[in-house]
Amino acid sequence: MTGSKIWLLAFVALLLVLPALVAGRISLSIFLFIGLYSLIVIGLTLLGGHAGQVSLGQAAFYGLGAYIAAISSLRWDVSPWLGLPMAALGAAVIAYVMGLPIFFLRGHYLVLGTLGLNIVVDVVIRNVQHLTGGPTGLTGIPPLSFGGILISGDRAYYYLIWALVLVALWCGRNLIRSRVGRALAAIRSSEVAAATLGINPAQYKGLIFATSAAFAGIAGALYVHYLSFVSPSPFAFNFSIDLLVMSVLGGIFYLPGAVLGTAILTTLREALRTIMPGLLGSGASAEYEIILFGLLLAAVVVLMPRGVWPVVARALGLNADPRAADGVPEAAQVTIMEAQAAEGPDPAAGAEPLLRVDGLEKRFGGLLAVHNLAFEVRRGEVYAIIGPNGAGKTTAFNLISGVLRPTRGAVSWRGRPISDLAPYRIAALGVARTFQTPKIFADLSVLENVMVGLHRGLRTGFLGSMLGFGHREEGAARSEAAGYLQMVGLLSRATEPAGGLPFGSLRLLEIARALATKPALLLLDEPASGLSAAERRDLVRLIRQIRQAGVTVLLVEHDVSLVMGVADRVLVLNYGEQIAEGTPATVRADPRVIGAYLGEEQAS
Repeated sequence: MTGSKIWLLAFVALLLVLPALVAGRISLSIFLFIGLYSLIVIGLTLLGGHAGQVSLGQAAFYGLGAYIAAISSLRWDVSPWLGLPMAALGAAVIAYVMGLPIFFLRGHYLVLGTLGLNIVVDVVIRNVQHLTGGPTGLTGIPPLSFGGILISGDRAYYYLIWALVLVALWCGRNLIRSRVGRALAAIRSSEVAAATLGINPAQYKGLIFATSAAFAGIAGALYVHYLSFVSPSPFAFNFSIDLLVMSVLGGIFYLPGAVLGTAILTTLREALRTIMPGLLGSGASAEYEIILFGLLLAAVVVLMPRGVWPVVARALGLNADPRAADGVPEAAQVTIMEAQAAEGPDPAAGAEPLLRVDGLEKRFGGLLAVHNLAFEVRRGEVYAIIGPNGAGKTTAFNLISGVLRPTRGAVSWRGRPISDLAPYRIAALGVARTFQTPKIFADLSVLENVMVGLHRGLRTGFLGSMLGFGHREEGAARSEAAGYLQMVGLLSRATEPAGGLPFGSLRLLEIARALATKPALLLLDEPASGLSAAERRDLVRLIRQIRQAGVTVLLVEHDVSLVMGVADRVLVLNYGEQIAEGTPATVRADPRVIGAYLGEEQAS
């Protein structure tokens, strides 16, 4: 039995005997509320730590769950047990509907949106008095019962709440270690890179936001059935701040940290409420409590920036990494298969170009980055774009992959316009890419980065991932990802954090990750940059191998000798305009190309 399982059993045993240990000494309700708040903070950890989205509205979802449970059982005579899923579902639906427009934007818009949600919920609760009871609240809420036996008292609710906390921890752990967890980590690291691998950032952020709200809604429902009373005051904005502090204190990236941070802050607050009035008087205690909490949070951020849990985990001999991986898997034999378009086989195969660019233009204010760009890429060829720095090569890649929208012109894929499609939809058609500056998911291992590339080919959904389904699929995905790493020479580093790789290896990792999507067209943006001479020779062999497997390659590269050695046709850009196109020999001899680019290359 591993150390982590031993400590887990010890924790469960402690929870079981705790009521007997504290009987007559400490109120059990303190530990009951630690469990309630832990449910909310676990959801906040999944949202903030693993999806990178900060919410200041968890108190509002806590209140929504409480009032949904109270109103459904008191006003509509719904079974309290049915009220629990109603509370979770109601909070989740409101969160998803609210988050849907917000998550199409990037940045901290969720903070602003949830900040307003606290105010809206408070106003509604206080003014819709015929349902909520207004500022005075609702009383006489029936307790939970089972088979005619009422669940009442601190001990019964303590066991019920902590049982749900353990379930929430298990679900959260399953989610983190699944394809969904990797997608969330990818989104947190780089939404652009995640989208170009076929992941819809808005959808996943919305789902995890709804999940965190559901956890808060269940906690609110348990709260009202425990107290048989509800009023607006416990769900104020200040409580959202407290929940966020609990999450940061324990370690916002760690599920056990959610429980630890909640326990520390809750017990500290209870201790201060007992001690401070005697020392300073009741009027000053609240002010000093805020000061002490501020100092505590500042100390944790400075001394333990990842929270308290990693320190405790090291002391207990545990691996704090929530995605603690197994060893290097056996590499499967991988075959790079050309992806099929979503609408079916390519009509008129061989006649229609795979990619067509017509009159493409992109303006950034007064700067014309790309002007009247037009070319075709045929199935099975290596097509290269070269030109001096600032010629518009990477801008063209961004327009093709959907990262940017063109000012004018169109991009067509197998005869279908794709200029208006989101990057994840273009990726689903069979277009993969790398980036001029590698966009690696640094918090994931090298192997997990490639497994993100396999995301579209895996089938376990959000709920299935939470419930721990898909183990066989995960094992097969690990072996397949190892096969792509073996192809680029990185298998020996599979379990290392991707952020620790040297620059040249990051380039190779990006190629392996892009190949894992099984693309029909692979866009390589300066893949030889940062590679040694030997690694460049290996890259040439890899590009040829990719082409032989039936994958078309669109290449941007400054190494002219590499381009001339692998490309079938070459396009030359200068100041955003096309100045030449043709075979490598034709382009190399063109006077305009020599004057604008090759002359500089030869001189250097």
